[in-house]
Amino acid sequence: MENNHLVLGVLFTTALLLLLVAGLFVSIYISGKNRLKQEIKMAQMALSYEQEMRLAETEMSEHMMERFALELHDNIGHILTCMRITIENKKIDSAENAALYQPIDGYLDEASEQIKLLSRSFNTEYIKSSGLMEAIALEVNRINALRRISIEMAECFFRSPFSKDTELLVFRIFQEILNNAIKHSGAKKVFVEINGDNGFSMVVRDNGRGFDRELVFNSNKASGLRNIMKRAEMAGLNCMIETAPGSGCSYLFTIKAAQ
Repeated sequence: MENNHLVLGVLFTTALLLLLVAGLFVSIYISGKNRLKQEIKMAQMALSYEQEMRLAETEMSEHMMERFALELHDNIGHILTCMRITIENKKIDSAENAALYQPIDGYLDEASEQIKLLSRSFNTEYIKSSGLMEAIALEVNRINALRRISIEMAECFFRSPFSKDTELLVFRIFQEILNNAIKHSGAKKVFVEINGDNGFSMVVRDNGRGFDRELVFNSNKASGLRNIMKRAEMAGLNCMIETAPGSGCSYLFTIKAAQ
């Protein structure tokens, strides 16, 4: 009888221990699952916050560009108009003045045209209303007119797959690439090819000095490149940069595949 009570006591104790162990494992599992959910939620919140910060940064940048475009058009344009009127008055005073100021007319015409093109390239609403390809063609013409670098653009059929806001991001990427080429690459030529008949791809390639990609990205001199990659991410584009010292630089952008 005592043996039976002993066996029952052992079985009861064992069952109780098993229940406690099972409960402990269930508790650990639930705790781990909740922690994983919390971590996922925190990661999503961090990603959402980063996206909102990027959007706010982009909106602020566009606002500043819009104001700059208006300043160029209104103030600098007005100054050039006043200069032209003054010169015309001087030319009326005498034939000698007319001959003397004649070359300045050409410079004023060129300056006025550059101001107009530059103002448009910074004007967010103009870019959105004109469309991506017209905005890019305008920028190519503006840069070529400066005669510091030659841009060749391949002809293509383009049907935009983007919203107006995304087109603006793509255009700002294009501007940043040209700005880098002019300021840093020492390039004489830039080749551009954009395809939008089936999806989207944009290639921008220069014949400049190139650079050590890893070295530059690990330095504090890559703000322009980081802006390009940030905007590409916001536009839903893959960005590939191929370069090496002495080999120029090539950018390739394609639409990211749906997840």
